[in-house]
Amino acid sequence: MIDVYRQQYDYDFFLSRRGSVTEIAREVADVLIERGYKIIVQDYDFLLGDSVIERMHDGVKNARDLIILFSRDYEQSPYCRKEFTSFEAQRLRDLKERHIIILRCEDAPLEGLLADVIYQDLVGVEDREERKRRIIAAAERQSQAAPPPPRPFIGVPPRIPCFTGREDELYQLDAILIHDKPAVVTQAVGRVALQGMGGVGKTSLAVEYAHRYRNLYGGVCWCPAETRAGLMTALAGLGVALGEPASEQGDTERAAKTALQRLTDQRATWLLIYDNVASPNEIAGLLPSAGARVLITTRFSDWSGLADEVALTTLPPEEAVAFLQSSGHEDAVGARKLADTLGCLPLALDHAAAYCKRTQVGFAEYANRALTLIANAPRDVMYPRSVAASFDLAINEAETRCSAAEQVMAFLGYCAPVRVPIYLLQGLTDSEEAIAVLAELSLIRHDPFEDGVPAVTVHRLVQAVARHRSEEKGAAKATIERVSEALKIPPPPSSRTHGLRVFRELTPQLRLFVHQRQLRRYQLQHMIGDYERLADRYDQVANQLDAAGNPNKAKELRDKSARFREGVSRLRKIRL
Repeated sequence: MIDVYRQQYDYDFFLSRRGSVTEIAREVADVLIERGYKIIVQDYDFLLGDSVIERMHDGVKNARDLIILFSRDYEQSPYCRKEFTSFEAQRLRDLKERHIIILRCEDAPLEGLLADVIYQDLVGVEDREERKRRIIAAAERQSQAAPPPPRPFIGVPPRIPCFTGREDELYQLDAILIHDKPAVVTQAVGRVALQGMGGVGKTSLAVEYAHRYRNLYGGVCWCPAETRAGLMTALAGLGVALGEPASEQGDTERAAKTALQRLTDQRATWLLIYDNVASPNEIAGLLPSAGARVLITTRFSDWSGLADEVALTTLPPEEAVAFLQSSGHEDAVGARKLADTLGCLPLALDHAAAYCKRTQVGFAEYANRALTLIANAPRDVMYPRSVAASFDLAINEAETRCSAAEQVMAFLGYCAPVRVPIYLLQGLTDSEEAIAVLAELSLIRHDPFEDGVPAVTVHRLVQAVARHRSEEKGAAKATIERVSEALKIPPPPSSRTHGLRVFRELTPQLRLFVHQRQLRRYQLQHMIGDYERLADRYDQVANQLDAAGNPNKAKELRDKSARFREGVSRLRKIRL
């Protein structure tokens, strides 16, 4: 067994400990070395002049298991916390089985992430042979602890395998939500507003935090909060998980508030994630008073007095390069060029990496194509031109592989930003093949409901690009009508009804989104186009009248043209 592991790791164990248990660290190291294990421990392996941080990095990355010598002061050390949280993050990403193991050295409770891991107790054990037996038992993953019951993990999207970087932000979220150490003093305790522009990775970071720190909480509930109604529906579902009866239609708000009240009765603190909140007004009256911490993702910039604010920007260049290389391409020069071209925006990088992997196009070549598209990208839209470029390339590739892909993408573009059941697409030609191709290129993600009902999600910026393409091709009105008709389709018979019940409650929002916001936007764009064409025509005729010696009539037409152009300017300021 040891020989097999050594083919995969430089060390069998990395020993993590505070200075208060130095003697025990040497005892454990001696027992394990005698047993034939290879270990890395500060007492024997950190030489004078070594960088402690670099040696910690080496241990976390290259040791199969982490052994924590737990003492009362262990969690008070930022270095110790960094060791075990970083190891936990890497452990969850690795395909091979890795473990955190605890040897309890002082009579202190194991809590949070450490509450349910393998452990052996050395407290009060004086017999040398018994201590040795327990140390070896821990190394062989034999635990005194009974396996704990699973903790609720409701609605959280799947973990993103290629998630890279953001360690400082994750540490900051941990400090605020778990340790009540906000960056600034606010009226809220245990609430964070994760702010940033679209595509910067707010939701991805929240997903990573939920998976990485899930064992610190009694349960985790993901709440889509694009609209107040959607948030209330998610909270009502939380109430059912906490033992409340399912709400009657029309009682969603009361059920949501009842669920928040039930959280105050829970023995362990929950984590609620409110994803994509438009403004503080949208969640007024829907924040727990106790029993939970809240992580909010939002583009809104001012949360003072309500939550501690953590601003998220684009990735640092080195993290952007590492992210691209994680897709399997090792071209560092090309990765740097592509990262710079796309402005290190995580969403654009994600789609670029998926495109390059799927098509075997190099990073540098993709960057050259993207530069051309960026130069010609629309300037009157509310998303970065790097986003338009990367998504246009991906959608074009998808259409090359499946002619129905663009139609399916446009359909999803006009849906509300919630999980969309796949059965709604049944009226579209070759929708199954199109979904497979779009998912391969990371334009959509499979995200089934908790009861297994198949569904997909699409990022809001991808939807925006899809809608723009549809409008450019004159297909917007037909697509909107197609979505409206699909919403009338009854769900297929199924014994698994919870996901579809939730979606039916969200359907009125989706219909409202389609018929009001998007139809008005479509009509507005066409009104702007009509005004511009009329202004151009009046100017052309005025030029002809001037040439024919009729300046008074020409001036009259130019005045009309100016009024239409003034109207265009006002219309462009309208945001729907």
